[in-house]
Amino acid sequence: METGETLHKTLLQENKKADDKEVRVKELTRQAGKISLQLSSIEHGIRSLSSKISSQERILRQIRQNEKKARSDHFILEAEKAQIKTELSSLMKYLWPIHLQNIRARFEGVQSWDMFDRRFNWLACVYGATQEKMDEAQLNSDKISNNLERQQLLEKEAETQLSQINKNKDNLLKNKYILRKNLSKTRRKKQTIESELNEILATIEELKYQLQSQKNKKFTLYKRALPWPVHGHLLSSFNLQSKPPRRGLTLGTTADTKVQSVFWGKVVHNDTLRGFGHVVIVYHGYDYYSLYAYLSKTYVRNGQEVEKDEPLGVVGYSPKVGGPGLYFELRFHQKPINPKLWLTALR
Repeated sequence: METGETLHKTLLQENKKADDKEVRVKELTRQAGKISLQLSSIEHGIRSLSSKISSQERILRQIRQNEKKARSDHFILEAEKAQIKTELSSLMKYLWPIHLQNIRARFEGVQSWDMFDRRFNWLACVYGATQEKMDEAQLNSDKISNNLERQQLLEKEAETQLSQINKNKDNLLKNKYILRKNLSKTRRKKQTIESELNEILATIEELKYQLQSQKNKKFTLYKRALPWPVHGHLLSSFNLQSKPPRRGLTLGTTADTKVQSVFWGKVVHNDTLRGFGHVVIVYHGYDYYSLYAYLSKTYVRNGQEVEKDEPLGVVGYSPKVGGPGLYFELRFHQKPINPKLWLTALR
């Protein structure tokens, strides 16, 4: 009897486990379905934003072409203005003495009405030609004024369009990050630190950001003139041949040291990154990036354009330092480049 009760109890326990597993499987299936729907929605949003960005970039290219034509037209108008000025000066050179002479001796030397009529008609033609040139000069001046106004409007339109494009790219980047995180969770994909960083940079690179600062601040022109991101002491230098490779600089600092952007750019990543702690990545245009790792807090947000020397955050605990410090990288495309070749020798 006792054995029968034990078997019955065991059977009930196993049935309960089976029921619990079935409930758990159903719950996981429901969650998987929900995640799948979310991913589909995000993917749809990505496709929609990508299409919108492509359309906006076509409009921006057309605006840039119109700007180029307006500038070209301006040079033509200025050349016409110079030609008109030359011709008008030539006419005035001959007209003014004749005009003075005509005032002093209106009928002098006139022997007949025919001669007077010829002189009158000739002077009228000269006056008329001069007036035409003056009218032409005024029209040219109006065209130049309108052209300059059009250039200003086109520049404003281009800035607005570029702002809208970058705003949509910020949203697209955000959605791609969400998608990447969800895919990583659902697929349980194992990635190395380097491949995860490369994936982030590849995602950013796909968007081909155009920055307002790119117009007059080119990263390559500041080689060996970039400021150091923090005040501290260098503990580890760039060396791709070491094992493991050192792709950046490790700097020891005092606690609460501020981290500054080395160049004008746009914040494209402000989040934790496996193996780097909290990371800020700044895109500087022309496929150049700077990376600041192990931050304890940040002052910036994704999509924010930053100035050179603008504070990005505060250093945190760096494992390689064993205390407060910063890990810093420079990259061209996804390839790490030696920061010491770009930073100023003075610290």
